[in-house]
This record gives sequence, C-alpha cells and structure tokens, in this order.
Amino acid sequence: MTITELAGRVALGVAGMSFEPRDRAADLATIRAGIDAGTAILDTARAYTRIDVPSYGEELAAEAARGTSAIVGTKGGHSRIGPTTWDADISERRIRSDVETSLRVFGRLDLYYLHRVDLAEQPVEEGVGTLAALREEGKLARIGLSNVSVVELERAAAVARIDAVQNHHTAMGRESADVLEWCEANGVAFFAYSPLRSSAPAPHLADAAKARGVSVQRLQLRALLASSPVLSVVSGATRPETVLDSLAAESEPWDEALAAAYTADQPT
Repeated sequence: MTITELAGRVALGVAGMSFEPRDRAADLATIRAGIDAGTAILDTARAYTRIDVPSYGEELAAEAARGTSAIVGTKGGHSRIGPTTWDADISERRIRSDVETSLRVFGRLDLYYLHRVDLAEQPVEEGVGTLAALREEGKLARIGLSNVSVVELERAAAVARIDAVQNHHTAMGRESADVLEWCEANGVAFFAYSPLRSSAPAPHLADAAKARGVSVQRLQLRALLASSPVLSVVSGATRPETVLDSLAAESEPWDEALAAAYTADQPT
C-alpha cells in the first residue's frame, strides 16, 4: 500500500482481544466481520499477548487475515514480561529477534513498528537502522514508529525512510498534533490509536449524532479522518456491532454543519 492507500482508513486493532482469556472463535469472527465489511488494515504487536501464550495478539491477527487482502501492522521492541509489566528494548539484537519471531507468525511483514520509542534506553537511530537493514534484506516492507516525538522522528528520518507513525491522538484532545503536522509535511501515514480515549466532552458532535441517528463515537472518528489527509484511526472495538460502527466512519458524510460542530467542541 502507498501512503494514499494507508491514509483515511479505519484499521482494526486486536489489543483489546489479546491480554486476558476470551472466546477466540468469537474474536476471530469479529475481526473477519470487519475484514468482510472493508477493514483493509489490522494492527497488533508483540506486546499484545497473554502471560501463558507468547505472540497471542500476532497469532490472532495472522489467523484472521489469512486468505484475505488485509495487511497487518505489528510492532517489536516492547514485550509483556509480567502480569502488569512490560519492557522496552530497541537494540539491534532485540529487534532482529522480534522480527524473526513475527516472521514465523505471519510469513511476511507488511508494516513493522518500533513500539515504545519513548521508553527505550537505546537511541532511536539504532532501532531504525536495524529495521532499515531488515528492509534491505527483504524481511519487512515498511518501517513504522510508535509513541514517538517530532525530535525522534527527525533523527529517525535521517537514518531511513519512515512509512508510518502510530501515536495516541483523539478528535477532542489532539494529543499528537505536532507529530501529525510533521507526518503531513513529510508524506508519512499517521495512525491514531485509542482515538476515543479522551475525557473532553463533545456536546455539539453529540447533538449532531442524535440528529443523524448515529453514534457520537462514529462522528468523532469521522472528525479525525477529516482532520488530515494522512490520518487513519485504529479502532479498539471488540464486538461486531462496534467494529461495523467504527468502519461506518469512513463513509459517514462530512459537511459544513458537522465541521462546525467539531470546531465548536474544540478546547479553547
């Protein structure tokens, strides 16, 4: 996929299905319902797993995507090492090991992120340089960075071409506005994770949702998609009905009235 094909989409993340015991068959059916309805991108990570089942989130995404045209973005350099503890390591040794493990799960790697650039002790240049070498070796197609600052992006981009960024960003909070602006200027796809995790109220969008007969969550996702030509959202929906509602944001009409409602809800 090119930047144009990566942007403006609702990706389906499997994190919410990966940490605790759940009905695997039901979760697979939910993900496949999303793929059948048009989800082109799945999102997972090495760290999305259970203590007793290594690579659970990756294996779930791989099984769901098998036989479809959906691409999968996954992440390395961050692992679950206890019930409530994770590590962050973007050293060459660790990234090569994580990529090999992910390759065994997926067979191919469409998009591979450094997961926690913000927490790793190693410089971002080491992790990105390793991914660039692995891309040259044909082991992955695209390089991504997650939880990254503009300063780190600038340093990373001096080492290799960056294809995608994934940061926390919401319609009301616009937590990564500066990173999104950098991505726009540099033609890099931006994925907003936890796009509905914001305490800021959205009364005008809520009124618009009521008038349209749709969920306010759908309109918040639509507002995000309309806010930038390089932006996609990562939906954390875990039920078929909420997955389909999230996907409906891609085709929800965007007009002046909705844009005005979104603007009115922005913090002053």
